[in-house]
Amino acid sequence: MIKVRKILISLGIAVTLLLFYGGYKLFTFSIFDDEFKIIENFRVPNKNYSLRIYFIPSNASSQYYIQVRKFENNTEEILQSYERFNYLNEYEILGKDTLKLSISDTNQVNLIKEIKLKLP
Repeated sequence: MIKVRKILISLGIAVTLLLFYGGYKLFTFSIFDDEFKIIENFRVPNKNYSLRIYFIPSNASSQYYIQVRKFENNTEEILQSYERFNYLNEYEILGKDTLKLSISDTNQVNLIKEIKLKLP
C-alpha cells in the first residue's frame, strides 16, 4: 500500500511538472520570427560608412523582404527595401557609388531580380 502511494505521488509530481512546462511553452510561443537577420555587412570603398543587408521576416502586417541599410556613426538609415525576396544571391560595388544586388525568392522557382542601387 505504501509503495502504491509513493508511485502515485511521484506520478502526480511528474504530471504537475509537465503541466508547468507545457504552460510555459504555450505562453512563450511566437508565431512569427521577430529577429532581423544580417545577411551581409561590408565597408564601402572610399566612403565613411558601411552597408548592411538584412532579411526581415514576415509578420501579421507585412511580407518578408530584403533591406539595404547605411550604417554610419552608430546610426542606420534605410536605403531600400525589396518585398517578397528572401535570399541574397550576390552583391557587388560598381564604380564608386553603385551597389548591384542579385536577390531571389526561394519560394518561387525562377524569381531572380538584378538591382542597381545608387549609393549616397
